Amino acid sequence: MKKKKSQKDPLALLEVFQKSVLQNKPAFVDMVTDVHMMQFKIKPLRGDVQHIDFQNNKFIEILWSLGKLDEFFQKQYPSISESKKEQFFLYFDLMQKKLQDDLNKLRLQSPQDENPAGFEVEIFKTRAQKKKSN
Repeated sequence: MKKKKSQKDPLALLEVFQKSVLQNKPAFVDMVTDVHMMQFKIKPLRGDVQHIDFQNNKFIEILWSLGKLDEFFQKQYPSISESKKEQFFLYFDLMQKKLQDDLNKLRLQSPQDENPAGFEVEIFKTRAQKKKSN
């Protein structure tokens, strides 16, 4: 028997998520722990990344928010009805783009760096492959 998808309102879901998760961030040390468990990978694309301040509070906060947003998406997506998925994607993309824009605006080089140079990195998450059961 196929499970019936509920008519969840994507905007209401995202509002609840923002209020309950994004506006109630844990302590910085807890966010650092969460970010490590989220398995983000940072791949240098251009420039010298050895002087990047990876303990920058705002950097960790944005990564944590992106990770939580991804977890929210993975959890909620299967329960969204087909007729509401486009709306869900639209709202999700807007939130994700804002966080990515915030990340792009950060100054991640340590303040002690005398010769700040430009750099470009790619940040992504690894996902465990689901094994097919026969």
